[in-house]
Amino acid sequence: MKTIKLGKLTLPEFAAEKSIGVRGDGSLMYAKEVLSGKIPPKFGLDLTSLDNKVKMAIQRIKLEPDLKIGVINAGIYNKAEIISHIERQTSFGKQIADAEVKYAEFTLNQMLGKVSVATKRFVMPKAVALPAVPTEWKIIPKNRWVLFTNKVLFSENTTDNVTLEAANYRINNVHPVFESRGFEVIKLTGVNNNRTNFAARAKESRVVYISGIGHGNYDNYTGHSNSSLMRVGSYDSEEVNHSSIHLLSCRTGRDLGPNTVTKGAVSYMGYSENFTFTWSNSTLFWKADSQYDISLALGRTVQQAVADTVAQFNIGMALVPGTTTAALLMQDRDLMRSAMSGSAWGSKTAKILPYLFYNMSFADYAMRRF
Repeated sequence: MKTIKLGKLTLPEFAAEKSIGVRGDGSLMYAKEVLSGKIPPKFGLDLTSLDNKVKMAIQRIKLEPDLKIGVINAGIYNKAEIISHIERQTSFGKQIADAEVKYAEFTLNQMLGKVSVATKRFVMPKAVALPAVPTEWKIIPKNRWVLFTNKVLFSENTTDNVTLEAANYRINNVHPVFESRGFEVIKLTGVNNNRTNFAARAKESRVVYISGIGHGNYDNYTGHSNSSLMRVGSYDSEEVNHSSIHLLSCRTGRDLGPNTVTKGAVSYMGYSENFTFTWSNSTLFWKADSQYDISLALGRTVQQAVADTVAQFNIGMALVPGTTTAALLMQDRDLMRSAMSGSAWGSKTAKILPYLFYNMSFADYAMRRF
C-alpha cells in the first residue's frame, strides 16, 4: 500500500486524503492545508455542530477500503450501513462519528509533532518469579500439587459468528499462558457455556480468575445463545468472591463490573460502552485486549496489566495510522474500565498466583481458613 508523509506522520495514501477538521463556515479542511499554515485548525471537540461532525465522519469513512465494523453486542456492519447509522445519528452512528472526530484531532497533533508517534513493537513482560515454596510444603510431591492448584474459569462464546474469532484467539493465545504457569484451566465453550455450568464452576474453591468473550450490556454478561451468565441482582456472591475478573464484551464495565466488586470480586476489567472493531484487522483488537489476561497470568499486578494493555492498543494504532481501525482501537482503549479508573473496579495492586500454598501455611490449609 502506498504511503505519504504528512508532517511527522506517514499515512496510507487513502488516509492522507481524509478531512482533519472543519472551518467556521462548516466546510471540511485537510491536513495539507493545516500543515501549510494558511488555515488555523478548528477540529475535534470544538466542531461547531453535530451536523459538521456527521459530515466529517462520513467523508473519512467513505475513503476506507472494504470497511466492515463489528460490534460484539450487535453484529457486523458494512460501509453503507455504517454511513446510514451516522446519518441517522443512532447510538452506533454517534459512537463511530465520535471515534473518527477524536482520532482526527489526535492524528493532526501527531502530524504537528505535539503528540509522539508510538512505537510499533511491544516487549512482552517477563514472567514474575513465583514465591519460594515454604519448607513445610516441600514434603508434598510435586505431582500432588494439583490438589492445591488455583483455577481460572474461561467463558468463551464459540457459537456466535461475531465472538467466535475472538474466542478462538483467546483459546490459542491466552489459555496456554495460564496452563504454562501452573493454573488449572476450566473452559466453558459451545453449548456448555451456560448459566448452570458457569455458576457451578465459578463457585468452586480456588477459582482466582474469571475471563471470557461474550455479548453483554450494562448489567449483564451472556454466553451460548445469549443466555445470561451474570446479571446484576441475579447471581450469587460466591461466584465472584476472591476472584479477579476480565470480560471482553460490550458495556459490562459500567455497571456489572463495579457490582461484582461489591459482591467480593478483587478486581474487574471491562468496557463501559460497545466494544467495536474492524473486521479486516480484528486480530489487533483481540491482541490488545488479551494482553490484560496474559500480563496477570505472568504475575503482574492489575496496574501493570492495564499499562501493558494500553501499550498494546497504542501499538495497534501505530501499525495502521490514519485509519478507522486506529480510531476504534483508540476508542476501545479509552472505554476500558479497571481499578485504574477508581476503587469501584477493585484493587490495582491485585495479582493472581497459580498455587494456593504460596499464600498460606500448612497449618492454615489444614484448618481450612480460606
